[in-house]
Amino acid sequence: MANDFTGRIWKITTGGTATLGANTKIKGGQWSGFTASGQTFIITDAAGRSYTFVSTGADGYMPIYELGWLDAPIIFSGTFTGEIDLFLAGGK
Repeated sequence: MANDFTGRIWKITTGGTATLGANTKIKGGQWSGFTASGQTFIITDAAGRSYTFVSTGADGYMPIYELGWLDAPIIFSGTFTGEIDLFLAGGK
């Protein structure tokens, strides 16, 4: 499945870049379905902020804490399997 950056929940299954015209507020998320401990999921924004998450087991689940505002474009990388769902802030 390809990455999906539409809607208020981004679904990420491979490394890539969200090339948006605006900054984005990440309220949190979840990483599910990873297949081994020690896998990494890395988020890096245009301002150089980087967040690294490391899996702790097989077929597990990991919550992703609120990251706040990230500057576009946002790059996703690492050695991850499974799916990462990122929840975007809604509202005005």
